[in-house]
Amino acid sequence: MVEVFISWLGGAQVGKADIEDLIEDILGDQGEVTGGGEGDTGGNIDIEIFEDTDAERLVSEIVKAISDQLPKNAYYVFADDEERHLLREQLPGAAQVPMQLQAASDGICGGLNRALDAAARARGETMPFKCAFGMVEGTTVISQLVGRLPVETVRERLESWVNGETSAMIRQPLGLVGATAWEAHYNGAPILRVPIP
Repeated sequence: MVEVFISWLGGAQVGKADIEDLIEDILGDQGEVTGGGEGDTGGNIDIEIFEDTDAERLVSEIVKAISDQLPKNAYYVFADDEERHLLREQLPGAAQVPMQLQAASDGICGGLNRALDAAARARGETMPFKCAFGMVEGTTVISQLVGRLPVETVRERLESWVNGETSAMIRQPLGLVGATAWEAHYNGAPILRVPIP
């Protein structure tokens, strides 16, 4: 048995039930949708692919069928691997993301989480929001943030960081690897764009 988890931030183009039905049609008697959920910040669908089935082929078929119906940040992971695979990057003809841009994206996400955690601990609180993962679109590095704070509060905090002490943490590494912009998306929606000179 192979378990696959599909997740996304923000809203899907169609209802989760419709996506699950499409996945069930592709799986047929080779697997099943075993769970999932949907909420304010996004959604997920859990899939089980039965033994003696070409899991890679089925996942490829599922990706082709559902990628247009989910946000660009939608990804899947295999339970035994946990490496995140963006759906759109798995489509035929998709451009490969330059390794240095992806590394910078991951580094910024990790740096943001460390800064958020340190600031929250200093106040005796828990992190108010976090960077779930980084991704790259063209030459724009995107940090996918999730949380429960109002959008405007998150935008204000990010703007103060980007224009303050942490400016170098974002702008310098991105400039070195050829990024032209950094974007922060919060619960699947873009909230801040910073050009990289």
